[in-house]
Amino acid sequence: MRGSRAYQNYLLHRFQIIPLTLLVVSDVIVITRMIDLDSTSLLPSFLVFLFIMLYLFGNRVGDDKRDFDFDAEFYPDRAVQKGAITLNQLERLSQICIVGMAGIAIFFGWYAMLLVGPVILFSWWAKKDFSLPIYFKDKYFFQYNILNMLQMLALQIFVYAAALGSLEFSLPIWTHVAFVFALSLQIEVTRKIKVNRSPGNDMYSDRLGMQGALILWGLIGLVCVALSSILMNMLGVPLLWILVLGGTWTAVMLLGAMAYGISKKESLENLFWAATIGVYIGQNIAIAYA
Repeated sequence: MRGSRAYQNYLLHRFQIIPLTLLVVSDVIVITRMIDLDSTSLLPSFLVFLFIMLYLFGNRVGDDKRDFDFDAEFYPDRAVQKGAITLNQLERLSQICIVGMAGIAIFFGWYAMLLVGPVILFSWWAKKDFSLPIYFKDKYFFQYNILNMLQMLALQIFVYAAALGSLEFSLPIWTHVAFVFALSLQIEVTRKIKVNRSPGNDMYSDRLGMQGALILWGLIGLVCVALSSILMNMLGVPLLWILVLGGTWTAVMLLGAMAYGISKKESLENLFWAATIGVYIGQNIAIAYA
């Protein structure tokens, strides 16, 4: 019972499974529509969703294993450092994720089976910091984070390739791949914007200041809006609707960032997150039902 409670707390608080599920479901809805996945059964769409969640969860577990000493020094209140869940338990979870992803690849056929190995190996290499010198992560903070985020690009390409059985993507699919990668970047920056300086100096707000980090977040958000607008245009959405929706999403992001950045209150971080998640899901829903 104690073990199940530990896993539950880890899923809810460290992995943040509830908001992440909402984001991934909106992505999968678009993927399903873009490639006209089997509409007679929810199974293929569910397996795409499950693969993405297993991959992301495996990344979270791998990060916590890799950063154990760093977190013990700077974030002693995290679940692993407090002993709420052990490294051995995390290792078992990691193995379950790998087996699950391999099983889903088998369902999608030989092409997915060929690609899943390199995808998993790339993720494993990322957890080894790409064999880079130990100082690289701190000295080249932005380059390091971009390298890590390439995992999200690899994941998106794999999902489409597995479902299609080919890497011959149409222009709208490549645009959606770029769009989801940009969304992932924005979520990553959102996670690392805090009012107070972090003890580990590992937040974007530590390196750029809160205002600078919010500007970076906003610029990535504008790229997302531009890509979603281009994609909607490809799918035949009237220009007026594209302008209205793009303007609405930009306004929501601006208001969320301003409320958080001007007030500098921790209590408004949830509002900032709500703006980010709302715009993320809103763009996906608009594309899915274009």
